[in-house]
Amino acid sequence: MNSLYGKFGQKAEQWEKIGDCPGEPDRIETCIDMKTKKTWRIRYLLGEIFEQTGWTETINSFPAIAAHITAYARMFLWDLMYKCGQENYFYCDTDSLFVNTEGFKNLAHLVKPGKIGKIKVESVANKLTIYSLKDYEFGDKTVIKGIRKNAVKKSDVTYEQEKWPTIKGILQTGKPDHYPILKTTKHLYRDYRKGIVCKSGRVIPFELGDPDSQPQRFF
Repeated sequence: MNSLYGKFGQKAEQWEKIGDCPGEPDRIETCIDMKTKKTWRIRYLLGEIFEQTGWTETINSFPAIAAHITAYARMFLWDLMYKCGQENYFYCDTDSLFVNTEGFKNLAHLVKPGKIGKIKVESVANKLTIYSLKDYEFGDKTVIKGIRKNAVKKSDVTYEQEKWPTIKGILQTGKPDHYPILKTTKHLYRDYRKGIVCKSGRVIPFELGDPDSQPQRFF
C-alpha cells in the first residue's frame, strides 16, 4: 500500500516535437539564452527533436488522494506516539515506530497484521543504535538511506558502491550506446542538525526565541 499510493501523486515531463534530426545521436541538452537567462531542455530521440514544455500529472495521477493519505498517515503516527507514551518510543519513520516493551503494551490492542488501518510487529531486537535520520542499527539489521546492501564498508562513515545510471542519465551524457557502471564513494554526515541532542540522547526541537536560552547541545 505504501508504494501504491505514491503513484497517485507522481508528475510527468511534457515534451513537444519540434522537428526531425535523422542520424543525430540520442541525447538531452540544456539550452541557455544568454540575454534572457531562460533555460530549457531539448531531447534528441530516434531521429526526432523534442522540447520540454513543462510538467503535468501522469495519466492515472490524482494528487488529492496521495495528499490525503499521507496527511492521514502522519496524524495516525502522531496518535500512536501519544498512545505509546513519550518516554516509550525511540525513533519514528514515515510508516514505523520503534518502541520499548512498555510502549508495545500500550499499542498491543492495535496490532492486527494484514488489516488495513492497523499495525503489525515488523521485528524485535535487544539493541538499537540511532545515528541520524534513516541511519540506524536495529539488532543485526543496518539501515542507511542511500547505501546499497552490497556496498563495501571502508570506514564507519564511508562506503563504496556501484552506481547504475538511469535512461535519463544516459541521454544526458550524449552517449546512449554506452552504459557505464561506476564506482562511487558515499560519506555519511552524522552531525544531527534538526534539533538539540541532549546528553540522555533525547532530541529537543528547535524553538524561536533567545538562543542563550536553548539547552546545551552535545553532538
